[in-house]
Amino acid sequence: MHGRSLILVAISLAVTSGGAAGQEPAGAFEPVPLSLEEAVAAALERSPALAQAHAALEQAAASRRSAWGDYLPSFDLRYSFQHSNTGQLDPTGQTIAQTSHSAQLSGSYDLFTGFRRGHDLRAAGLRFDAESASVVESEFATVLNVKAAWFEAVASRDLVRVEADRVTRQRDQLAFVARQLALGRATRSDSLRSSVDLNNARLALLTAENAVRQSVFRLAEAIGLDRPVEPEPGAELALATVPISRAEALDLARASSPAVAAAAASALAAEASAAASRAAWWPSLSLSAGQSLRNDDFPPEDRSWSVGVSASYPLFNGFQRESSIRQAAAQAESAQAQLRAVELATVAAVDEAYGQVETARAGVALAEESVTLAREDLRVTEERYRVGLATILDLQASQIALRQAEVDLIQRRFDHALGVARLESLIGRFL
Repeated sequence: MHGRSLILVAISLAVTSGGAAGQEPAGAFEPVPLSLEEAVAAALERSPALAQAHAALEQAAASRRSAWGDYLPSFDLRYSFQHSNTGQLDPTGQTIAQTSHSAQLSGSYDLFTGFRRGHDLRAAGLRFDAESASVVESEFATVLNVKAAWFEAVASRDLVRVEADRVTRQRDQLAFVARQLALGRATRSDSLRSSVDLNNARLALLTAENAVRQSVFRLAEAIGLDRPVEPEPGAELALATVPISRAEALDLARASSPAVAAAAASALAAEASAAASRAAWWPSLSLSAGQSLRNDDFPPEDRSWSVGVSASYPLFNGFQRESSIRQAAAQAESAQAQLRAVELATVAAVDEAYGQVETARAGVALAEESVTLAREDLRVTEERYRVGLATILDLQASQIALRQAEVDLIQRRFDHALGVARLESLIGRFL
């Protein structure tokens, strides 16, 4: 927690100094560079969704304290003063006025509630467990959201480099075609096609640069900052090794998934609430005691006390009891169905995420090989074009193949990083 606070202070200082030094409007602020760890730590401090989850947890804690309080007696202290005019006259002709003082201390205790208090206490504790699991789920969801935005920003920046290299290659190709045209080895159409390709590459670069600008604001939104944030210089989409097998991941999803834990606790709480509702079939027994002081003068001195035991049993209340019991039972059945749905969805999502990680990791190796082959193909095609054995269409196809291979490599790395983050969020464990 202390480290997160230091990170937030550093971010705030960077934002303040940047605005004060340049006196620039908010839209012109330079993005603040952050590492992935710093971005995650800042988001865990600032996330609105996480703050809501903590607030719900505090409410559940208050409800649990209230359930414990039902086992304690209740006390009331009352005092009253009354001054009244009776409307009558005394022998001297003066209006008769009366005053009275009274004080009362009373207490009561429920001796038997049909086991309702025990079920209520258990339900409150389970609801607290459910909210605790929801907080953990919200933390992992926040981390996943930040990581996805951070990975997107890195991928967007890598794509800019790819498009910049493409512009350089197209510019070199245009110069190459111009020399071939001067030597009579190319046509005017070849030069025009190369010019069009260069313009297309420049447009693609502008689009990629705009995507970078959008990604830094999306990253800031995911963290909860009002200033654009970018990945630190040199950040890359590294291939993380997953230290567990697919079967182990599925077992962890069933055993420690925050979503499953929250749904399971909610289902148990609903069952406890249903059991508490059935307490209406039992009679209730309570003990009460009190002492009163009353007199016309203060302090009152006339004392009286009382002790009593009372029992009650609702014979008929317009089917409200039966309706409440049935509604609680239906909610318990719905919670069980929801738990089953969450378990099935989590297992399916874990299997999908693990498959995404495996496919992307294998795809990275193939994409790296494709980039190497596409570069060699472009070199060979340029040489063949130089000697008149290839056309401008062949050269364009090689350029497109190289650019597609480079983009595919970035996409595969992004899919791998995002798949690992999704897997962590689903199983409730950082890998």
